[in-house]
Amino acid sequence: MLLLSGGFAIALFGAVPGAVAQLTILHSFGDGTVPNDGSDPRDGLIQTPDGTFYGVTLFHAGRAGARGVIFSITSSGTYSIPKNYAHPSFTSAPLYYNKKLIGTYYGQNAKNAGVLFSLSGYPNGPWLSHVWHVFTGEPADGEDPVGRLILGSDGNLYGVTEIGGSANQGTIYKVNPKSHAVEIVYSFPSNSSLLRPSTGLLLAADGNFYGAAEAVGNNPGEIYKMTPSGAVTTFYQFTGSGFPWGALIQGSDGNFYGTAVGTSSNMSFVYRLTPRGVLKVLHKFTPTQGPGVITTGVVQGPNGYLYGLSWGDGTGGMGTVYELSTDGSTFNVLHYFGDGSVPNDGKDPDGILTVGTDGNLYGVTTSGGSAGNGTVFKISP
Repeated sequence: MLLLSGGFAIALFGAVPGAVAQLTILHSFGDGTVPNDGSDPRDGLIQTPDGTFYGVTLFHAGRAGARGVIFSITSSGTYSIPKNYAHPSFTSAPLYYNKKLIGTYYGQNAKNAGVLFSLSGYPNGPWLSHVWHVFTGEPADGEDPVGRLILGSDGNLYGVTEIGGSANQGTIYKVNPKSHAVEIVYSFPSNSSLLRPSTGLLLAADGNFYGAAEAVGNNPGEIYKMTPSGAVTTFYQFTGSGFPWGALIQGSDGNFYGTAVGTSSNMSFVYRLTPRGVLKVLHKFTPTQGPGVITTGVVQGPNGYLYGLSWGDGTGGMGTVYELSTDGSTFNVLHYFGDGSVPNDGKDPDGILTVGTDGNLYGVTTSGGSAGNGTVFKISP
């Protein structure tokens, strides 16, 4: 879950915000230490009950035409590949549920518009992949699943596709984890707003689901709300050409927090959104080098501070790890990628950070590292 309790991570979050942070590289993809390694990790990591982290990559390292892997890594850097795939392109980290990793990947052809799968064998294998559902696209099914799956209060799993459905504008679907049956809960309509879901869902304290939809064309993006019965309404609509980007979380104060991209100004920002739909910009990122800044969502530590990643800014335009107070009054950069303080530390971090049970923050970069294929890192403020 992205909403964290305050029962752990005292070693990290008892420290004064803004203190000097130490970043450690746990793995450089394609560095030759692991055969058939992945390349270009995406969407951060998850941590399972035994403390192991899992993540996905978009490609294989050094193998043209080969696609991603699902990898595991410990807090000390012990790395392995439970499953190496020949074709799938992974863009979202899996969900851990009932001793399985459950996730999605993009389709490869007209008859395969994406796949919902599980990977069993946790924690020691043998790891076996099972196809739960093959998406077929519009009009009856979704296409191109995006974002992480979540567990609903009704025991079903929920996810989104960025296209497909009755109007080919994306869907919200639910999955019965026992029968693996998939049901389309909502199809985004083709209307004047022209929105497509861009992130996974958040199950909020009020029992409703919340998600982000990106703009198509020059229309503004929005945060939408879905009731348990599947009724979808606009919760907050962004102005101008901005749109939300990255996972939405609900903080310990009941407010929602997320990141957004301003397409016309190349300015991204972290925002707070109250349960009544009032938005406040907490921090704006202004490009210093490179074409612009992208922020990819935030997590909240038990001390209340928000922690996030950016790429396209900082020293050499390689990205940062940052912390931010929930009122926007305090902002600190914990690490500048490529600043020389840590050799081969990666470039362009992606996804959300994970607060480990050891009190450190864990994440991935999509490129850089000793072989240029990305890294897994931990940072200890």
